[in-house]
Amino acid sequence: MAKSYDQSNQYYLGLFRANRRRGIDVIYLDHKQYFIQYLAQFYPIYSDLDMIYTDAVLVLIENLGRSSFQLTCTIQTYLNAIGKNQLFKKINREPEVSTLPEGFDCGDWLEDIELDGISPAEYAIFKKVFKQMAEARSKCYQIFQRVYYQGQAMKEIALELGYSSEANARQQKYKCLLRLKENIDKQLKK
Repeated sequence: MAKSYDQSNQYYLGLFRANRRRGIDVIYLDHKQYFIQYLAQFYPIYSDLDMIYTDAVLVLIENLGRSSFQLTCTIQTYLNAIGKNQLFKKINREPEVSTLPEGFDCGDWLEDIELDGISPAEYAIFKKVFKQMAEARSKCYQIFQRVYYQGQAMKEIALELGYSSEANARQQKYKCLLRLKENIDKQLKK
């Protein structure tokens, strides 16, 4: 006989009530892989899926803290539903405006970037991951093209992309670099 959602949630909810921090960690780690695999069928940029997953877990945690909240499905189903809704909102938004000409090939300017000490296989993966970002016209892609291709100052980038300050734009660039590295590392491990 299959477990009901109450039985499959019992361990996680009990752990969450007994030790909130440990419960959050276990919920986060145990449900992440399936969540990412599930949403990857709709959207191939794993760094964005990681962010969506984190947001979904935060919504779950916030709701678990409310006494009026009652979970009527498994935690995995709940997280997947939140993530799918967030992802489809992201996909259905108007494409972000880019100053690049139509048909622009990111390889044109990637060749000008110094990538010392990486193998041809690593470079091919870097190009592949970066091309996915370009096709999605993500914020990270917009930041990278403005910094590395157009040579814009962070203050100008902050104004154009709607960041509250130059420091905020710089922090976002750093996060984007980390996501790009994580994505490349994942591809290298495959």
